[in-house]
Amino acid sequence: MQAWVMELLGPYLVPHETPGQEGFYSVREAGLRELAMVQDRPLREVMLACLDEGIWPERFRPNRGTLTASDQARLLRSSVAVIGAGGLGGMVILQLARLGVGRLIVCDGDVFEESNLNRQFLATRESLGQGKARAAALAVESVNPVVEVRVHGVWAYEDNLPAILSDAQVVVDCLDTLATRYIVEEACRQAGLPFVHGAVGGLEGMVMTVRNGDPGLAGLYGQEPAPKAEAAESYLGVPTPTPAMIATLQVAEAVKLLLGWPGLGRGQVLHVDLGVPSIDVLQLG
Repeated sequence: MQAWVMELLGPYLVPHETPGQEGFYSVREAGLRELAMVQDRPLREVMLACLDEGIWPERFRPNRGTLTASDQARLLRSSVAVIGAGGLGGMVILQLARLGVGRLIVCDGDVFEESNLNRQFLATRESLGQGKARAAALAVESVNPVVEVRVHGVWAYEDNLPAILSDAQVVVDCLDTLATRYIVEEACRQAGLPFVHGAVGGLEGMVMTVRNGDPGLAGLYGQEPAPKAEAAESYLGVPTPTPAMIATLQVAEAVKLLLGWPGLGRGQVLHVDLGVPSIDVLQLG
């Protein structure tokens, strides 16, 4: 990095020393914003330039140790589509934004209502009646303004999904209807995209990563959803901790896919029962 840039950032640089490890610097956002203004560049580009030099934006510093600077930069250059912005989706969106995934594509045609307040982290008294996808974009802006959010305030159908998913690298299923899940899974197959499925009901939930050639939803629910089939949450309810837990596991799987880390294998389902409690990996036949 050029000397004048380091001089400009100097007042905002924070040195960090860990016994037995090489020291490093983080930089406060005020310094990044000043550099972005001087260079007339987007803030995200300035963050990426710093990460390429091993200088961590302070907001991402707690990720260091689990992530390398290269990993963090890769996330900032990544794109994830989240289909559904309710109980699972709201938490998935906020976690991906905090982690630093650079582009989020949010699709949901629903609006917030009072019964969402128990579990949907984007639902507030002020957001009741607002579109969920738009509310997600506003929440991300308040948390991490370098994240680009593409808002699709529509329901997912066969005809609009190819365009919605066109720039995604990973798709996260945060839906609550089986029929739409099959539609999204098929769109992902056709686009060659990995699909992180999540489902909840009562104190139980599950996560599965579906790649082309995997059993996928058919291995869990049959070749096609039964007529008028309802998700488990419609009769078991959705208490607050269950979607939070499953959304967190979905985020972990999505990040592994983006970074090329090992995650759930083909045909594996991560099943969580918060009542026991237990976490098991099941293998589909």
